[in-house]
Amino acid sequence: MYAIENLKDILKIWSFIGAILIMNSCIQSPKIGHKSELFGQENAVWTESIYLRGYKPSNGKKLTESDLRWYANNLKKNQIKYAYLFAGPYDKQGHLPDYAFSDLAKESVRKLKEYYPELEILPWVGGVQNKTVYLDDSNWVVNALNDTKKLIEFLDIPGVHIDFEYILKGNQYLDKTINPEKSEDEVVYAKNVNEFHKKLRALLPDAFISSVVVSTAPDTRPWKRKTTLEELKVLIKYVNQLSFLFYDTHIDSQKVFEENCTKQLNDIQVLKGMGTNTQFLISIGTFVNRSELRQFRNLTIENLPNSLLTIKKSAILVNDSERIVDGISIFCDWQTETKEWEQFREHWAER
Repeated sequence: MYAIENLKDILKIWSFIGAILIMNSCIQSPKIGHKSELFGQENAVWTESIYLRGYKPSNGKKLTESDLRWYANNLKKNQIKYAYLFAGPYDKQGHLPDYAFSDLAKESVRKLKEYYPELEILPWVGGVQNKTVYLDDSNWVVNALNDTKKLIEFLDIPGVHIDFEYILKGNQYLDKTINPEKSEDEVVYAKNVNEFHKKLRALLPDAFISSVVVSTAPDTRPWKRKTTLEELKVLIKYVNQLSFLFYDTHIDSQKVFEENCTKQLNDIQVLKGMGTNTQFLISIGTFVNRSELRQFRNLTIENLPNSLLTIKKSAILVNDSERIVDGISIFCDWQTETKEWEQFREHWAER
């Protein structure tokens, strides 16, 4: 428990509790209860590499049959349809790691589909620009495209999840991950991201291509470059699914958090209005709140129940007759605790 030092702190806490109670009451009211069809269940989760690698890199724990069965059953129980199994990142030449092409990886995928036939497995590939990703290098792009196609065919799966990141300079912890001697222009980078997806779609016309971007809401201030709405109007031509990261927002006010969630959903409504069949997911975080990232993560606001209730409230405000949010994507499975899965079912998956 945090120490309460003065009356001002007490008032802040009661104000926050009151906001949560009001939101919860609204979601559960008869007026909104029948709106459950607005909250899509095309849910997804980012998943650690053990299921393709065969062991856990952090402690060497080996993958077992019971691990595969538990994982599949847990996803089914929580209405998770898409599993982004970590299969990357691309290396500096654009190739994917050997473990993703192993017999063990193939057998793991087969077993997961056996335990949960409706599960869509999308390997999670990508990386950080100027670290192992070089979208401005034509040879790198060719290798990455070919390896991605090869992986989909080898694992006999419907598609892939692409996760490219452009780390902004100025953060003493995070920008150490990029090469200080290599700094591609942000605008050029954005064009290259869209061009990569365009080429991937041309190479794999029938594949299910999923991608992820940082929230476009104006007051969110993450450490990654934010994609503009105009850039997204191009990107959605080539993807079947797009997640917006609505965590690590650097927002400390519930009011501002709600306002920006509504603005995010307004942007999605604009994209949906372009006639696309793309699924639009909102991503929430379940993670250990490391000290170097706490300036971005106010868990009094960005906790799972409040995030989901805020998303529901905003969805109804933006459009109370048509679905705006097709599902929730969760980062990440290895830090989502039993209680958080229960909260996810309570506030989203069980209706």
